[in-house]
Amino acid sequence: MGELAPANKKRNSLSSGKDEKGISPGRTMRYQWLRLLRLRGDPLVLARGVAIGIFVGLTPTIPFHTVLIIFFCAVGRGNLVAGIIVSFLVSNPLTIPLHYYLSWKVGAILTDSSLSWETVKNFMDMDYDLNMFEAVKLLYINSFRSMLSILLGGIVFALPLAIAAYFSALFLYRKRRKRRNNRIIKTKHNDSSKPDKQNFDH
Repeated sequence: MGELAPANKKRNSLSSGKDEKGISPGRTMRYQWLRLLRLRGDPLVLARGVAIGIFVGLTPTIPFHTVLIIFFCAVGRGNLVAGIIVSFLVSNPLTIPLHYYLSWKVGAILTDSSLSWETVKNFMDMDYDLNMFEAVKLLYINSFRSMLSILLGGIVFALPLAIAAYFSALFLYRKRRKRRNNRIIKTKHNDSSKPDKQNFDH
């Protein structure tokens, strides 16, 4: 199979120390993490959103992450905001090369593929520059046999992490809801135990 010519790379603000507005990647990640922790709702729904975001975010499907998360959250009744936030946390310019490499490595072992890492890096370069329709045509139609090994590797790599993320998120969100409910009960109890102010006005 011939090597794919690398596409022109676009400057990504998260690949540098600071973006054009001076916001560091670390600060952005921390902000998104806090948003995730503060989400409210049914713990089961939130946990499903987290699992979907982890799964999609770790698969080598960069042009389609948002579309896939919307679809899976609608079908699986997961929290969409949680899915999008988690996908960003695990799939960003700092982490994408690592999970693409792991997807390629696992896929090569499972399928005995001869696909080279240089070709996979070219796929990544094109993913950044192509819109969704161009990516479908070039990567998943013209190069389907090449992408099949990476996709399989990504699914096998991402699935156990998504399952672990589901149970971890479920535990944390249930614990947080229980703590919040106990705080509300305690507040109500304290309010009801206060002496009636009118009794001291005589």
